[in-house]
Amino acid sequence: MVAAPDRRAQGAAMVATPVSTAASHSLRSAISLRLMAAGFATGLGFCVHGAAAYAATGQIVFLRATLSIPVLLLWAALTSRPADWRPKAPGKHVIRGVMGGLSMILNFYALGQLPVTHAQALSYLAPVLSIPAAVILLGERLSTRTVLAVAFGFAGMIAMLYTSVSRPGWGWAELSGMIAGITSAGVMAVVRVHIKAMTATETTISIALSFAVVTSAIGVVAVMVTGWVPMTPILWAWMGGAGVLGAATHISATASVARAPVSTLAPFDYAGLVFAVILDFAIFSRLPGAWGWVGIGLIAIAGLMTAMTGRPVGSGLRAR
Repeated sequence: MVAAPDRRAQGAAMVATPVSTAASHSLRSAISLRLMAAGFATGLGFCVHGAAAYAATGQIVFLRATLSIPVLLLWAALTSRPADWRPKAPGKHVIRGVMGGLSMILNFYALGQLPVTHAQALSYLAPVLSIPAAVILLGERLSTRTVLAVAFGFAGMIAMLYTSVSRPGWGWAELSGMIAGITSAGVMAVVRVHIKAMTATETTISIALSFAVVTSAIGVVAVMVTGWVPMTPILWAWMGGAGVLGAATHISATASVARAPVSTLAPFDYAGLVFAVILDFAIFSRLPGAWGWVGIGLIAIAGLMTAMTGRPVGSGLRAR
C-alpha cells in the first residue's frame, strides 16, 4: 500500500522554493551592486587624486557633490516617480549628509596626500568597522564564516598597507593623510549602518539626492576655509569624472544595502583594492610587491567565503 503524499509538506515546498529563489536572487543582486560600487569608488578615487594636484580639498568636495546632482536627477527621471524623490524623514537625511560629508572631506584629504591604492587601503577599514556597528545598531546576526571572511579581508588590507608605510621618504603629509583616512573609515562605518536603517522607509534616490545637496552646502563652508582656484580644462575633466562616478557609487551602494545585510556585503568592498591595482598598472604602469599580492589573495578569499555562505546570516554568532 502506497502512502498518500503529505499535502502540507508539498504545499510548504511549493511556497519555500519561490521564497528561497527570491532571497538568493536578491543576494546575488546585492553583491553585484556592491562590486559595481567598489569599481565606481575606485575610479572616483583616481579622479580626486588627480584633482588634488590643482585644487584644495574644500573645492573638490563642493564640485564632486554639486556636479553629481544633474546625474542623479537624470537617473531619477528615468527610473522613479517625483514623489519618490522627497525624503519621508528629513532629519535622518540631514544626519546622513553631515556625517557623510565629514567622511568625504577626510577621505579626499587622504587621497590628496597618499597614492590612490594606499588611501583606498585605509578606506577599507570601513567594512570591518561596519560589522560591529551593524550588530550593535541593527541587531544583525552574523555567521562564523562571515566574521572569518571579514578577518581575511582585514588581513589583506594590512598586507597592502604595509607596502605603503615601509616606503622611504614619508613625512607629516603622509602621516596626516593616514590619520584622516582611518578617521574617515570610522565615520563611514556608522554612516553605512545608518543608511541601512534608512532604506526601510526611504528610497534610494531620495537618499542620494539629499546627500548631494547637504554635501554641496558643506562644500561651500569648506571652500571658505581652504580657498578656491580658477577652473582649468583638466580640473573640469577630473571633477566631471568625480561627479559622474560619485553619483554612480552612491546609487549602487545604497541599492545594495537595501537588498542584503551590511555584514554580508562588507567583504566585497575589498574588491576595490583589486580594481585600484588594475588602474594603477593601466595608468601608471605600477604593480604591487610581494605583500601586495598576498593582500589581494586574502581579499579574494574573503569574497569567495562570503559568496559560498548561501544565506546572508547564520547561527554562528548572534547579536544580543
